[in-house]
Amino acid sequence: MSDYVKWIQEQLQALGYDPGPVDGVNGEKTDAAIRLFQKENDLAVDGQVGELTHSALIQARSMIDLKMDQDGKLLLKNFTEDEFTCECGCGLDVCDRLKAFAQRLRDQFGWPLVISSGARCPTVNAAVGGVPDSCHLTGQAFDCYFPGQMNEAVMAQMADDAISQEIGVIRYPNQLFCHFQVPPRNQIIY
Repeated sequence: MSDYVKWIQEQLQALGYDPGPVDGVNGEKTDAAIRLFQKENDLAVDGQVGELTHSALIQARSMIDLKMDQDGKLLLKNFTEDEFTCECGCGLDVCDRLKAFAQRLRDQFGWPLVISSGARCPTVNAAVGGVPDSCHLTGQAFDCYFPGQMNEAVMAQMADDAISQEIGVIRYPNQLFCHFQVPPRNQIIY
């Protein structure tokens, strides 16, 4: 019995696959469910949960409770579309995976979450002093804070949640905000 296999079975079951009993034993049904998930997600079909399959399971789970409108746009219950788009109006937007994560943070903590910086075109990025290779430039980052609630303990909880979702985080405790991005990382900048 393996806790990791049990975790895999839980993810597969939540996604609508049948891994058999959630018992931590990698049996025939679990293997078949992994292979089907891999096939349906354009992954190498080998029945092994390597880095790519693991990441795909996490990403699929983070998107499961989300709803899309008839045009395929993500519907968020606590955020408007313009909270994530570039402030200049160019249309550059944050990826759905990060929007889903922002909603997850909002739901988990129960406090209003302010998106202080979403996607940024090169002009806006330069104007705010962003680094030249910023993930904001590709819509793969956002900065946020909980008004009146931010402290190192809250930031640590936010970071733990990000890491569990394979989302990168940079904490800024002196400025009381967190930066989240798609490429994984875990850093604190004082």
